[in-house]
Amino acid sequence: MKMRFSISKFMLPGLVVVMMAFLVASCGDFKKTAVVAPPSTEGKVDFTSYVALGNSLVAGYQSGALYESSQEYSYPNIIAQQAGIAMGTKVVFNQPLISDPGFGVSGTTPVGQLEVTNLATNPPTIAPATAASPTPINATTVLQPYNNLGVPGAILSDMMDTTSFSKTNPYFNIVLRNPVFGKSCVQQALALHPTFITIEVGDNDILGYATAGGLVPYTPVQAFQAEFDTLMNTLLTGAPNAKFAIANIPDVTVIPFFTTIKPFIYGPNGQPIVNSNGSHLPMFVAQHGQTTGTPADTLNDLILLTGISALESGAGTSPSNPMPDQYVLDASEVATAKSITDQYNQTIAAVAALYPTRVALVNIHDFLNNVARYGYVSDGISFTSAFVAGGLFGLDGIHPTCRGYGILANEFITTINKTFGSNIPVVAISTIPSSIAIAGLSSRTTVLPRISHDGLRSVLWLFDHHGSY
Repeated sequence: MKMRFSISKFMLPGLVVVMMAFLVASCGDFKKTAVVAPPSTEGKVDFTSYVALGNSLVAGYQSGALYESSQEYSYPNIIAQQAGIAMGTKVVFNQPLISDPGFGVSGTTPVGQLEVTNLATNPPTIAPATAASPTPINATTVLQPYNNLGVPGAILSDMMDTTSFSKTNPYFNIVLRNPVFGKSCVQQALALHPTFITIEVGDNDILGYATAGGLVPYTPVQAFQAEFDTLMNTLLTGAPNAKFAIANIPDVTVIPFFTTIKPFIYGPNGQPIVNSNGSHLPMFVAQHGQTTGTPADTLNDLILLTGISALESGAGTSPSNPMPDQYVLDASEVATAKSITDQYNQTIAAVAALYPTRVALVNIHDFLNNVARYGYVSDGISFTSAFVAGGLFGLDGIHPTCRGYGILANEFITTINKTFGSNIPVVAISTIPSSIAIAGLSSRTTVLPRISHDGLRSVLWLFDHHGSY
């Protein structure tokens, strides 16, 4: 039987608070960050020419788009500001700024950041803002490669690929701009003669598999190892005096894109149905190309955030109307994603261990796992991994909020200081914009919005290297 119900009743304390919680995720108006106890001595690292390499997390991408008021709080930009304080001088750190509401890709149509489009619903409807002509702000005024070379959608092999300007991913042309500066991310990075390099890459090599419900391949481990070794050898040789901070790859299964919808059957009131024994009824899910559903493994199967529209239509309530395979990362696929991530991280750790005086390893994997388990407090503010209400992740359920990027910056800074004996101050998270509404909403609350698969198309496109979206 097809059951229809209102997502509006999912575990929310009230319309006004929820509307405010959703509205904050794009950062909106912002103020400059401040530092905590600036050091009196210069650190032992040189950020005179600082370059950041990687993907959307490096770029400051948030809520389905790249836009200025989020880029301002990209974690590399925060690191640059804080390092400048430690060095007693301003660190020049140019980024490929895009005017708000930014640039996201949805099919062939440019869209802006995800935003609330209908305040009449409870919770509000979320969809991309219209952005018919997103405007690059400094593409013609910065006459050298950008310092932030984070390319949304980039995988590991893209870092050294000299065919970047012919790729269908438009972010390469936004970030790299001109082959005169270099034909690849690495070539442009080395052209700046960097003294310090941060790297976060490889996330998309497994995230594409996970966000497609296991229906597209991941980068084979041997290929990843060869590509990462080549990347690091090229950078270490090409920038012989530079030091590095390299992030490992998060466990994709602890972020809200995978944890917000629970694998239960929901009743008309929007709450999981409880049987006579007091247990929740498992959702019926399709797996591995099957069209008939079987009961979900409620401890290990994950329902993707993109499945909300299917859930509203009654999917998952019976074997003949299961949650479609594309919205399910089942237990075996979860195990695969975790195993591949661990093997990628072993490669990254092995390279870092070979160069202990030059390379700091930033353990983002364990940090985010601990946040998911225990929550996190910074500068007196509590965070969790809950969708929106947790304060760490934005409206796409994958990328951080502005404060989330500040927290990542502090993880980098803390690791850099510990590894190299430097004195870069961490940023005060309370000075990065958020909203009183988020603080007032329980960080343990799960917020399920009205957001469709199409609404998340721009972020799904980032991780799709096989033309699925």
